[in-house]
Amino acid sequence: MQIASLNIVAVSDNPSDVELVAQLLQRAALNPEIRVVDSEKSLRSALQDQLPELIVSDFKLPQFSGLDALLVARDVCPDTPFILVSEVFGEDHVIHALKSGATDYVLKHDLARLAPAVRRALGDAQSALEQRRTLEALRHSELRFRLAASTGDVWDWDIETGLAQISPQWKMRLGYSEEDVENTAEGWLALLEPADRVRVLAAFSAHIRNHVPYDVEYRALAKDGSYRWSHAKGQAVWNAHGRATYMAGSVVDITERKNAEIKVQRLNRVYAVLSGINSLIVRTQNREELFQEACNIAVHAGGFKLAWIGLVDNDSQRVAAVAWSGAGEDYIEHIPMGMRVEQESEYGIVGQSIRKGFTILVQNTAKDERIVLKQQALDRGFASFAVLPLSIAQQSIGVLVLYSEETHFFDDEEVLLLEELANDIAFSLDHLEKAEELNYLAYYDALTGLPNRSLLQDRIRQLTQNNPESSSKMALLWFNVDRFKNVNDTLGRHVGDVLLKLVALRLSEVVGRTNQIARIGADQFGGVLTHCGSPSDVAHFLREKVQPQIDKPFLVEGKELYLTLRAGIAMFPEDGHDADVLLTNAEAACREASASQGRYQFYATSMNTRVRNQLSIESKLHKALKSDQFLLHYQPKVGLHDGKITGMEALIRWQDPEVGLIPPAQFVPILEETGMIGEVGQWVIERALADHAQWCALGLVPPRIAVNVSAVQMRRADFADAVRKKLQAFNASILDIEITESLFVEDVASCVQCLRKMREFGVRVAVDDFGTGYSSLAYLKKLPIDYLKVDQSFVKDVIYDPDAAAICIAIIDLAHNLKLKVIAEGVETEAQMNYLRRKHCDEIQGYYFSKPLSMQDMGQLLHTGACIPVPREPDAPVRRILVVDDEPGILSALRRVLRRDGYEILAASSAKEGLRILGDHDVQVILSDQRMPEMSGTEFLSRVRDLYPETIRIILSGYTDLESIADAINRGSIYKFLTKPWDDDLLRENIREAFNHHDSFRNRAIPRLDSL
Repeated sequence: MQIASLNIVAVSDNPSDVELVAQLLQRAALNPEIRVVDSEKSLRSALQDQLPELIVSDFKLPQFSGLDALLVARDVCPDTPFILVSEVFGEDHVIHALKSGATDYVLKHDLARLAPAVRRALGDAQSALEQRRTLEALRHSELRFRLAASTGDVWDWDIETGLAQISPQWKMRLGYSEEDVENTAEGWLALLEPADRVRVLAAFSAHIRNHVPYDVEYRALAKDGSYRWSHAKGQAVWNAHGRATYMAGSVVDITERKNAEIKVQRLNRVYAVLSGINSLIVRTQNREELFQEACNIAVHAGGFKLAWIGLVDNDSQRVAAVAWSGAGEDYIEHIPMGMRVEQESEYGIVGQSIRKGFTILVQNTAKDERIVLKQQALDRGFASFAVLPLSIAQQSIGVLVLYSEETHFFDDEEVLLLEELANDIAFSLDHLEKAEELNYLAYYDALTGLPNRSLLQDRIRQLTQNNPESSSKMALLWFNVDRFKNVNDTLGRHVGDVLLKLVALRLSEVVGRTNQIARIGADQFGGVLTHCGSPSDVAHFLREKVQPQIDKPFLVEGKELYLTLRAGIAMFPEDGHDADVLLTNAEAACREASASQGRYQFYATSMNTRVRNQLSIESKLHKALKSDQFLLHYQPKVGLHDGKITGMEALIRWQDPEVGLIPPAQFVPILEETGMIGEVGQWVIERALADHAQWCALGLVPPRIAVNVSAVQMRRADFADAVRKKLQAFNASILDIEITESLFVEDVASCVQCLRKMREFGVRVAVDDFGTGYSSLAYLKKLPIDYLKVDQSFVKDVIYDPDAAAICIAIIDLAHNLKLKVIAEGVETEAQMNYLRRKHCDEIQGYYFSKPLSMQDMGQLLHTGACIPVPREPDAPVRRILVVDDEPGILSALRRVLRRDGYEILAASSAKEGLRILGDHDVQVILSDQRMPEMSGTEFLSRVRDLYPETIRIILSGYTDLESIADAINRGSIYKFLTKPWDDDLLRENIREAFNHHDSFRNRAIPRLDSL
């Protein structure tokens, strides 16, 4: 609505605030003309010069407050709207200001409400003016009534005959001709509104029988279907027997006055509801209270028969009643509440109001065809009703529905007030929801819905304060999702978020109560176990309840993901008496569990000692580099094709003057945590190059040196250039670097760029501990690398464990397919070396050849030209058989029998020894006893099948466990089963067939026995 101009007096000492108000009102098309005052004197002067249409006042001024200005305004111009503006309002100030006559209040940080508040204030002022005019018209009507009383329309009634004389003027005002209405009491009574007819007859009866003055108001049906009000007076005539025979009187049309009275009453009721709900909005802090009290006020203060509030349930696309008051609670249950247009039986007026976002009025329930429950509504006295949408940010979120016992109750002015009322309720709901959300976020995690660290600490405090030391114990659990960062980096944070929700759900299910589990970090959860008898109970709970749940795969976007959850446990009261100490100690225990790769760890005071030792080491490390306390040891690498040294790895050591030689596992992690690893890493490169130069000066020919490079070093933009400068003084490329998988998973692009730079000037690259990190074949393909190093955890069991062997073979095949070389770490036995050689591993490193050596010892090793003997392949194939039996006599007998055929016979007295021998030698046929102490023959040969699938495997036993033997044959673990005692010739024939079988498979390259 465009306003020509709006005369405003602004009470303020801040021109900027006034300018901002003017701009906001101008944008709202209110065209303000503002006069500014800042004291009582200037305010009174401005009001005397010209009364404004609106007063806007700051709440606080240096010498003059907004409440003082309000008192002046109410004294000089009580009908002028007055709006307070301030930074903040206390509830007491708001209530006091409203009671003192303020029209509204607006917060400065929410000045967007100013323009709507001004429009509402101006509208209210206009309504109040019209109400005063209506009351004035009412008084004029009453005056006209008194003047017409003596000359009003006359009527009379012959009581005995029932004939009556009805005033022609009265008929004419109702739109009837003289002939339309019969001049009888029945004809007249038929026109009266049913409820009023009862009242009129009662008044007649009281007058005739008890001489009570007949003075009554009633409604009569006009020809156009409307009702007009009449005021009738009369006097009866009684005969000598006291019986009324005749009655006459006058009747006056009072429709104008009654309509004015009804309108004022209705407006007063709506104003009473609006005032009550606005007061409710100021004081309530609860949405349920807001809804229920709003309905109560509408019924008790507004006189509505029924009031209810419903909110939209987006999931079911229905409206659900959340509060109601008045008659007809059972009626609400049957109202169509659907939101879907296609569901005709459920989609009604309520759904239409919400979907279209505007008020729907039913002014006459009896005649409105849209009403489904018409009779039920009429039975409860619902003559008309209004459905008012509740909207937030132009989105309908519910409805307020009001029922009246009067038809045509809702006129335009009342509807505007009721819509304002609905907007106020919606505004308050929005405010409460935002306050609830802020309160929720203060104590709950937004992602998982679990309590956060603050709420967990509060609950721990409550439990510890109410739990004396003599009562049952309590455990605080600190959970950490191991390597969760890799999930975010590789699969995306959205997958990580879903995964955290699933972890939270499973932990809640295990603990049983969501208020005892919390999210306390990005990938960390905390839990409280009460009434746990002992630490063993907690351990059982973790092993039997938590771990099985977490070990199950998590299905996210069609992928099965596996997580490891590590837990730290602090017991109350042993490990602390308050929440902060318990949390700190549980976190320390969890770190210990992660460091030791354990699933859980109880807190122990020794951890604090370990932390103090770590801090002490950290302090010493700062001095160690300056004091030249670091030194390098070198472990050679050996090629398996000729047994010669091919390279060496530089391994840092720390010679502490107080403690002695400290292994790297104790100080390298601290170097990485403190960032010193960058500086120390540069020293390692410089020292290695210096040692290489010294060996060369002694006339030796040292091989390439590999140094380990950390993620901190690789992230430095100048790392590659720094290495280039250090190598400029050397004629040949002598440096290799070793990186871990986790490094290139963290930042592939920058890692690739750095490695390519270094390869340009001759540096070769190896991936250390391959297979133990978070491997990605896609990244591996992109990386400019030369070697893969098989971790010693796989190598140590390579001749005993088929799984370890399978991993080693897979890494070797993978590397060769990518044109990379393979180095096996931790090789300690000849069997391991021979097995890896036969599987085409390129190089080995480990104690089998040499432990890490000092610079001097390494020089001596190079001087001697040490190497390992590599068996030469025979010119003719050797037929080799392994005999395994725990009885020495059997072994001797079998040697005698089989020696005649020229076989190379290897003998083992146990399955473990047999596996070691297989690692050293290429064996074609294996003859094994079934019953041996450590491992049965079928179990031994099953393991051999996985490790050496090309071998021919035979059981020779005096015990016939047919089921296990048959199962082994079916699975391809054994070729034949022979019994003891044996026939020498038959045994020799079977062994001969076994060698022939092996040769035919090898020569013809047909599928292996175990794959048949």
